[in-house]
Amino acid sequence: MRTAVLLAITLGALLWVAPAIAQRKAPPSSTSMTELTARVVRATQAYRATLERSLPLHEAEVEAASAALQERRDLLKAGVLSTAEVQQAEATLAASLRELHDARAALDEADEILLQAGIRLRLDRLAPLPRGGYEDSTALVRFNGASPWSLKDVPRLEQQFAAVFQRSLPVSAVGQTRVHDRLGLDHRTAIDVAVHPDSAEGRWLMAHLRQGGIPFIGVRAVVPGSSTGAHLHIGPPSPRLLAR
Repeated sequence: MRTAVLLAITLGALLWVAPAIAQRKAPPSSTSMTELTARVVRATQAYRATLERSLPLHEAEVEAASAALQERRDLLKAGVLSTAEVQQAEATLAASLRELHDARAALDEADEILLQAGIRLRLDRLAPLPRGGYEDSTALVRFNGASPWSLKDVPRLEQQFAAVFQRSLPVSAVGQTRVHDRLGLDHRTAIDVAVHPDSAEGRWLMAHLRQGGIPFIGVRAVVPGSSTGAHLHIGPPSPRLLAR
């Protein structure tokens, strides 16, 4: 079994612990859910470090496979090798490229899990907002609007955004994703938009949503001093880890 597959199985075994416990009949306390999120963070950090170490190996395999393919193509032209042997080298290169792609995709997913888990941990430390409450802090902007929101409202919001900024709304997550599954979060009615809350687009979106009474969370940064992962979560806070 290839390295990327083994790593994925390992991460899956570690990260499915949180959803499994979250779905038990007796709801865990906020403290236990916070600890579950912290466990996910620790497991994902270890997994990410393993992935990072594997990338140079995958890149070296791709480089070696590319050189071997070129050599066989040259030998085919010289009449020394058969077409089948070149095709075998092509298959080896394709497999190496898939492995590299899978490792990079897994690294991106690990980063997203760490980002979302970091946001959850920050929110767990904050008091719930009253209905209609608004809070603007260093890392987060929160608004607990009372108006109903569903994914059916997304096309209208996209049209309004495009009319103002002449480009598509940069939606990065619609509804439930694998990352939310692994964190045990219910994101089915929410979307994430890849804009910084302090950008012109972010400020317009937050003002527009607040005027319409639509709840949102604006994420400036999870890591102090960095804007990596800045976005707007539109919809109610994802329950299960946050509501308890």
